[in-house]
Amino acid sequence: MERATPANAEQTDRASPSSASPSPERETYFTLVRTHAVLAAPFHRLFKARGLSPALYNILLVLRGHMQHDRKTGSEHHGVPVLRIGREMLTREPDMTRLIARLEKAGLVCRARCEHDRRIVFVRITPRGLALLDALEPEIDAVHRSQFGGLSRDELRLLNELLTRASGVDRREHHGDR
Repeated sequence: MERATPANAEQTDRASPSSASPSPERETYFTLVRTHAVLAAPFHRLFKARGLSPALYNILLVLRGHMQHDRKTGSEHHGVPVLRIGREMLTREPDMTRLIARLEKAGLVCRARCEHDRRIVFVRITPRGLALLDALEPEIDAVHRSQFGGLSRDELRLLNELLTRASGVDRREHHGDR
């Protein structure tokens, strides 16, 4: 029986989900999956300590973004329809109503039905939700700096370009950026 050493452990770990010699595409996919797990872990801990999940945090970000946009453009801010929030999430979430109800129960968002079409529910971030995002901001920035501090600005731009190209998703289209 072969003993695991740091050298062969890395090789075994790298090839384990696939055949003995994975294609570059498969190896890249596995690397992305592992990288996501490593990069997401500190955020899961950070959010959990605040009673959030990554999805709940993402909803708050979407709502804050719309509120800031409406303020900049002078538009009256009624909130964001639930369906639009779902489209602008970083990941697809199956039960937006339940997630928004959790945020509402915590006092981080409020909901209101559209006066003209009762089927539409608008969601707005509350001052408490904004305060939570403001409090999280420095910690999130610190985690990002520790994760990506070894890459230059040019390397980060290139990484973003390559990942966007590989995903086939235009960043603005997926996130609803304006």
